[in-house]
Amino acid sequence: MAQFLDVALKVGDLTEFTADAVLFKYAQSLYGATGQAARRLELAGVPLAQLTLAPGASRLVETRGSLTAPLALFLGTVRLGEFGYHEIRQFAVRALAALEHHSGLAHVAGTVHGPNYGLDEDEAVLAFVGGLVEAFQRGAGPQSLTRFTVVERDARRAQRLAKAFTRGLSATPGVEPLPEGGFRVRRMSAVTQAPSLATAGTVSMAKPHAFVAMPFAAELEDTYHYGIQGPVKAAGMLCERVDQELFDGPIIQRIRERIETAKVVIADLSLANPNVYLEVGYAWGRGRPTLLLVRDVNELRFDVASYRCIVYRNIRELETLLSKELQRVD
Repeated sequence: MAQFLDVALKVGDLTEFTADAVLFKYAQSLYGATGQAARRLELAGVPLAQLTLAPGASRLVETRGSLTAPLALFLGTVRLGEFGYHEIRQFAVRALAALEHHSGLAHVAGTVHGPNYGLDEDEAVLAFVGGLVEAFQRGAGPQSLTRFTVVERDARRAQRLAKAFTRGLSATPGVEPLPEGGFRVRRMSAVTQAPSLATAGTVSMAKPHAFVAMPFAAELEDTYHYGIQGPVKAAGMLCERVDQELFDGPIIQRIRERIETAKVVIADLSLANPNVYLEVGYAWGRGRPTLLLVRDVNELRFDVASYRCIVYRNIRELETLLSKELQRVD
């Protein structure tokens, strides 16, 4: 049995990534990389029915040249709206367990789950890697496994995730950095992880979080990642937002729950999105501290114009103003 596992974070497309096997989740529908892989496999003669799995089920299939990796493991999970930090951590554990009896697998790759549908980026990658490292150190996985690559398609997101990835692994006993990048994890009789790695996916839902209500528009992506997410993380909170167009589950219930438990709700009213106003109204009704943002006061609608808003001209200004406002949140 291999006594070490090299773990790295790389930029790439999982469907075109070179490894012995790649991992996909079937969250009761075909999303993102899973959908892309499934369509390619179908063209290669693998029926979609083999890949549409109930939660808890798994299937390892030969890719028949449709993907770069020769094997693909599909894991059935709960719907996307229910696939949170705990489920991400368990996904990594389940993946190693499902591959345990397949010999010859030295390199496995999988992608980060969560950021595309609103979970905190750092917490999501730490939950995935935390589950992976814990499972390996406890002896799970193929005996031949010596390498695992976390693949992120978005280069800018990969840069952001790398900071959390490094923070969680560099402080974990039994883990050492590699000269070429990444970390080497050694099997240990006792599993001890750095706090950020150990708690991700175990007590994530109990951590203070900010709920961000804003349009999922390309022109506001940098506003979220650099103007809002940065100050929120610096204030010691997880930063979450929910894409209503992506979820096919109980989306309204998910939004309500995360607003009701949020330490603060941050709403960007730019673009006058009606869903954002709905979320602001619910936050007010539940008595949650709410910070309003807007690029231009002319974009404000209804009676919100009578409330104080942080009006920002650029992302740097927003970062500064929001940081000051968050210091006042109890």
